Parts: sequence; structure tokens; C-alpha cells
Amino acid sequence: MRTITVAARATVSPMTEAREYILGTDDVELQRLGLQHQVWVSQQWRMLERAGLRAGHAVLDLGCGPGFTTFELAHVVGPNGRVVARDTSARFLRHLQHEAKRRGMTQIETSEGTAEELALPNASLDAAYSRWLLCWLPDPGRALRAVARALRPGGFVMVQEYLDWAAMKMIPRSAAFDRAVAACMRGWELGGGHIDVGERIPALAAECGLRVESFEPIARAGAVGSPVWRWIESFHRTWLPRVVERALLATDEMQRLFAEYDTRNDSGDGRLCAPTMVDIVLRRP
Repeated sequence: MRTITVAARATVSPMTEAREYILGTDDVELQRLGLQHQVWVSQQWRMLERAGLRAGHAVLDLGCGPGFTTFELAHVVGPNGRVVARDTSARFLRHLQHEAKRRGMTQIETSEGTAEELALPNASLDAAYSRWLLCWLPDPGRALRAVARALRPGGFVMVQEYLDWAAMKMIPRSAAFDRAVAACMRGWELGGGHIDVGERIPALAAECGLRVESFEPIARAGAVGSPVWRWIESFHRTWLPRVVERALLATDEMQRLFAEYDTRNDSGDGRLCAPTMVDIVLRRP
């Protein structure tokens, strides 16, 4: 039986939890984020190339987490460039600092704080990058405005966000899977975030004086055991217990989905369609 298990998580105080990533910052989540990055790293590189990030640029990694995307940016801008890694999690930033020192990447500097409170000097950046951050913010427009102010003329913002989270499907179709997706969607709505924030970004960008240079929806799927499959399964095994705690999904419904995963993993029969993403490049005139 090939299953993805999730270890017990450390207790986080309400004050700390309010400033930390929604799925936590423990070692289990660090491992899951590493898997998630491997699923999307090739897409990130295509975006960086299309947007025009190059050696010597100063770039912001907004909502950098433990630094998986930060190190990709650092490879592109090189030792003569600059990467400002911004996040609310002190633990993730410590991990990033340790890894940057170990790799000898002196072009990386960290900044602790929220996206909305970003206060970089005006016209100090050539570019900014963000993946799955704006969807968790109560006011994503405020964060975009802060980034726009820090961009030099001709500077650009590279955003990778959800466009249709509920497009996620298990093939052949699974009623347990569909119920879990619906419960997660209810949770996102009750939480006050905008999970499908990709559809709002063009209007938000216009309010900040940024123009949309490209808008490319991304649909992906993966068979049993593939990185896409493992990414989605690990998310469900991590997140659904919290959905159950909020009474948005019954415990037996969650267990039915986990049993469905076990069955599909054993038989090798099935595919998962990932949430529809969108890659957006915004440019400051």
C-alpha cells in the first residue's frame, strides 16, 4: 500500500498562528512545500524567462516561505543581483538564511513582515515575484500597490495564483473527492480570502498603474504516483483534518476519501486534475 502519511504537528499559539502560513511551518509542512515546489518549478522558470528576469536584477520574492522560490530567483539574478525574501514567518526565514549561508548565496537578504506593510524604497526593484500569496490576503490590492511603488519604470511583477481552485477532480470521478473539494471551497469563503484571486488581478493591477503583459491559465493533471498526484494527496491529508475541525466536512467523509486514495494508490488506476492556475506578468510603464 502506497500512502502519504502526515506526522503529528506541534501546537502553535494563536498569536503565532495568526502570522504564520495557513498550513503551518513545522517540518512536515516544510517537506510538503518542497514537494509542491518540485511540481511547479519548471513553470516558474518558464515564467521568469518569459518576463525577462536576468543577471544583475534586484527582485523581491513576496511571501517567500522557506525559500524554495527564492533560490530559483537567486540563480537567475546571479551574485551581482539582489533578492529580497519577504515573509511573515520567522521560522521559515531562519531556514532560508541557513540555506543561503550554506550555499554561499550572499545576494539574498530576508525581510520579516506582511506583504501589505512592505516599505521598500520607491523605484528600488527591477522585478517582483509571488506564488500563492495574494489568495490568502484580505486586501491583495494593498500588497500590489506596495510592490508597484517599489518598481522602477519598466519593472515587472510575476504572479502565479489560482484561477479556478474547484476545477480539481479525481478521474474516474469520486463523490468523496468532490465533497472534500466543496468543503474546502466553503472554508475559503468563510475565511474571507479570495482563493481564485487570479481573476481579480487584472482589475487590481490597473488600480496600481500596472498593465497586464500576459495572462496564461495553466491546467495540469497527473496519474497515480506522479508529482501532481502526490502534491494534491499530501495537501488533502494535511488540510482536511482542519476542515473537519471546523465542521465543514464529516470525519467519515474524510476517511472515505483517504480510503479512496489508498485504493487508487494500490491499483494504480486514476488521475488527479490540479486546480487551474494562472501565470500573470504585470509591467510598470
